[in-house]
Amino acid sequence: MFKFKGISSDQMKVIAKEEDFIARAPQRFEEVPIEGSDGTILIPLGYGQIQKELDLQILDVNKVDEVLSWLNGEGELEFNGRVSKVYFYDGFDVNRFITLKRAKISYIRDPFWYKVDDAYVDVAISVNNEGNIYSKPTIKLIGSGTVDMSINGIRFNYSFADPFVEIDCERMKETYNGLSRSRNIEIGLEYPHLIPGNNPIVIHSGTCTIQMKRKDRWL
Repeated sequence: MFKFKGISSDQMKVIAKEEDFIARAPQRFEEVPIEGSDGTILIPLGYGQIQKELDLQILDVNKVDEVLSWLNGEGELEFNGRVSKVYFYDGFDVNRFITLKRAKISYIRDPFWYKVDDAYVDVAISVNNEGNIYSKPTIKLIGSGTVDMSINGIRFNYSFADPFVEIDCERMKETYNGLSRSRNIEIGLEYPHLIPGNNPIVIHSGTCTIQMKRKDRWL
C-alpha cells in the first residue's frame, strides 16, 4: 500500500503490479577536460530527480474518474514509513484488463526520503542522522541574547530578537513565524549538514535550546 496526497491506494481500490518506489537518484556532475592530460575531472553537483513508471490495476471501475484526479500534479508519496515528493505530470491511458481497468503512469520523484512523522526533537551535544545520506535539517533555536555554536564543524552565531528562530539549512533561510531573520545570523557560505551517524554540536558561548527536524534522510 502507498499513499499520495494523504489518500491510500486501498481507499482508491488500486493495486500496483510492483510497488517499486525505491531507486537511487542519479548524481549530477560537471565534466572538466584537462588540456594536455588524459581523462577528465568530474565535479559532483548534487542529485537529480528519479523517473519511473507505476503499473496500476483499478479494481473498482467506478473509481476511474477519482483515480485520474488523484494521481495528478505534485504531492507527498508515503511508502514504508517514509515520504518523498512525487510529481504526476505525464498523461496516461486507462485500458481494459480482463474485468478491471489498467493504467501505466509515469512519475518523477525527488531524490530523498524522510520520516513520515518528522517533528522537532531536542538535541544537545550531538545529533544522529539515522539515514544513509547527508541531510540538511531545519534547526530551531530557542533562547535570548547571542549564541555562538558549531554543528558538524560549521560555526555560526545568532542574535535573538524573538523567542526562537527556525534555520532552514536546505534553503539557507532564517525565519520567525514566517518573517525573515537573516540579519540576525552570522554564517559563511555553507550551512550545517549532517552526515549519517553522530554529528557533534558545540556551544562556544551563550545558551539556547536546540531542536531539529528533517535530520534523517535516505536515498
